[in-house]
Amino acid sequence: MASLAERHQALLRWAEAAGGRLHPAVEIYHDEVTKGSFRVKEAGVLGLDEEIVSLPLSCSLSFLNAIAGHPSIPTTLPTTISAPPDETYFSTEFLSNVPPHVIGRFFLMQEYLGRENSPWWPYIRTLPPPEHMTRMLPVVWPTGDVEFLRGTNAYVAVQEIRSTLKREYKQAMKFLPERFQYEYTRPLYHWAYCIFTTRSFRPSLIVPEAESLSLPCKIDDFSILLPLFDIGNHSPLAEIAWVTDKDSRTCTLRSCQPYSAGQQVYNNYGMKTNAELLLGYGFILPESEDFHNDYVHIKTKATPAANHLDASHIVALRPFSHPSSVVGRSRLLDPEHLSCLPFFSHFQDSLVTALHESITRHGDEGSNASLTEIMQGRIRQGLLEEIIDSLGTKLTIDLEEIETHDPPYEATNQNQELALLYRGQCKKVLDHAIASLSNVRP
Repeated sequence: MASLAERHQALLRWAEAAGGRLHPAVEIYHDEVTKGSFRVKEAGVLGLDEEIVSLPLSCSLSFLNAIAGHPSIPTTLPTTISAPPDETYFSTEFLSNVPPHVIGRFFLMQEYLGRENSPWWPYIRTLPPPEHMTRMLPVVWPTGDVEFLRGTNAYVAVQEIRSTLKREYKQAMKFLPERFQYEYTRPLYHWAYCIFTTRSFRPSLIVPEAESLSLPCKIDDFSILLPLFDIGNHSPLAEIAWVTDKDSRTCTLRSCQPYSAGQQVYNNYGMKTNAELLLGYGFILPESEDFHNDYVHIKTKATPAANHLDASHIVALRPFSHPSSVVGRSRLLDPEHLSCLPFFSHFQDSLVTALHESITRHGDEGSNASLTEIMQGRIRQGLLEEIIDSLGTKLTIDLEEIETHDPPYEATNQNQELALLYRGQCKKVLDHAIASLSNVRP
């Protein structure tokens, strides 16, 4: 059986044969931590504004491939978007009644089941196999491992995602022949979900002139897999650019910073908190003096249409004005004005203003206070105290919820160790924020 390094080399050759390219100074590096990453070769250097990796869209895999050339789904997709091999289309009924993001996962399942007969097999064989997916994301962790998250917002999100996946799979299978149930299993659907969640990209950032494709959905109603391109690991501090050439329809990852020999070359998945990274990628970033990624998500009201951590506000380990709170500042309504009362320094400004709005509305007390006035406490004293009390009550309840469900035994595997690390950081965030409310009063 070929090693992962050998499979990655085969993937590189496959991508190059299609017109893809990896910078000659960059290699696919293997170690026990990353399993696979981009690194500068020992004798190499990657300069400013250089191409790290490029990939033609003909190598991509997504919902678009499931409908490309379909006789009953009229589109104006470019010929570079490959149709299913041997026109093995899903039925029109399936394609017309199942959401695009679910169809994309079923298409990946189809190609996985096709193995060597799939044009994407050189890519698929480099992916974590279904039998190893219980180490990928909390949503597919064994129940005993998920219990280590109980009490945190991540635990609630896992239950929501599991419920959604169960509903999606059940609905999709209604439109497939009964024989599909023996191969297109629920565990395989969970695997496809994990692959797309951890590796995919937003089409609107990748596909040129998306508005001209005559799609039966919005361009970001699904996501897209980019083989080879997706090997780059995440750093929120990485300065990169994604560029797609309209003529060649080639997507390129460019470095906006130099790298020296032996350094890992990063992609940037966006400004995501550790809660979002844990749920979506299966890892968290450690705290350091120069950077932290520890934030607790707070919802001010139930939003049935919101998924997981959407429509939430964040509470930060350190003040938003601290240089290490990079991700937090990206979420502020007004990141240019960080001046606020000390006891609001750990709270996203949208959370404070949402509480202000809620209190004044329910109290029949109109207020035209600006964001700056609210954050600096230039509002009625009683109203300010009510906002502070609401924050303190909410955070105390959340902290007690985590502490009440602390696991009664030590971690025995990597999933549980990761969960303990995450819940420990959640406690730390809440402790610091509560202390800021307790130590300073208006």
